This record gives sequence, structure tokens and C-alpha cells, in this order.
Amino acid sequence: MEIQTVNILGMPLEEWIYKSCIAHFGVGDDWATLYDIESKERGKGHATRLLTEAKKYYELQGKRFGGTVALNDGMKKLYIKLGIKEYDNYLKKKEN
Repeated sequence: MEIQTVNILGMPLEEWIYKSCIAHFGVGDDWATLYDIESKERGKGHATRLLTEAKKYYELQGKRFGGTVALNDGMKKLYIKLGIKEYDNYLKKKEN
């Protein structure tokens, strides 16, 4: 795993890279949120491994770990498989 801080649209994010996969996380004092993840070689487990390690890493620091609304079915399946909380309450409230 390669982890570095990058600045995207004026926000400092932690960028994780594992093989063909790259992900960006917003991190606060007691939380870490996945903003996006992309794998150039889907189906090889790169995203699964990256998210498994990131979840473990942030939770060991006492941070609440979750992700933004899943952007596609693959992301949604990863959330379910790995027990990642999807922060979608805002959208559900708007629909009601």
C-alpha cells in the first residue's frame, strides 16, 4: 500500500494506492470517509484489499469508517461485503 496526502479541489485527502486501484479518503479527528475508488483491473481483488486495509487502519485509530453514496453497483457490493457504512441518509430524507 502506498499512502500520501494530496490536495484535490482545495481539500487535503489521503490517497491510497494498491496495484491497479486508487482511493481517496477524507479524514477528521474521529472519522474517515471514502470519497472515491477506481480500479483499472476490475475483478482482481485490488479494491477489496485496499478497502479492507484502510478500514482496519482507520478503525485501529478509533475513527468511524464509512463511505459516500455508492457511485455504482460494484462500490455498493464492496460496502456490503466489507461492512462499510454508506452515508446515504441525506438522500433518503430528501426522498420522503
